[in-house]
Amino acid sequence: MANLTPEMKAMVASQLAVVATASKGGIPNVGPKGSVLVIDDQTLAYSESTGDKTLKNLKENPNVAVLVVDRQKSDGFQIKGKAELLTSGDLFEKVAKRQEERGRPRPRLVARIGVDEIYPVKSGATPRKIA
Repeated sequence: MANLTPEMKAMVASQLAVVATASKGGIPNVGPKGSVLVIDDQTLAYSESTGDKTLKNLKENPNVAVLVVDRQKSDGFQIKGKAELLTSGDLFEKVAKRQEERGRPRPRLVARIGVDEIYPVKSGATPRKIA
């Protein structure tokens, strides 16, 4: 497992995240997820409400990449890990409450992502694993 730094956590909290998945056969899909939040140093979560390609891919293949970029600073991170789909429990309720407070529908599922690797996507940076 890799640890998110305070800078990374702040970026996740303030910027739109994009989640990339792939089917069992390797067909990619990418989509914006405005509900991504930091749970702790090694965990992200988001409300999975679309029920389309992303959900189908997560059921076939739990490997995900989350991209968070601050365009004004030309800085960002790619966070790789495995997603677990939740339909109940404390984390599910925490994400559901946050969605409701934001005027969004209650999620059908919550994706919990364990952070395995982190790479910079800063302009001009060599994409070496940093955590």
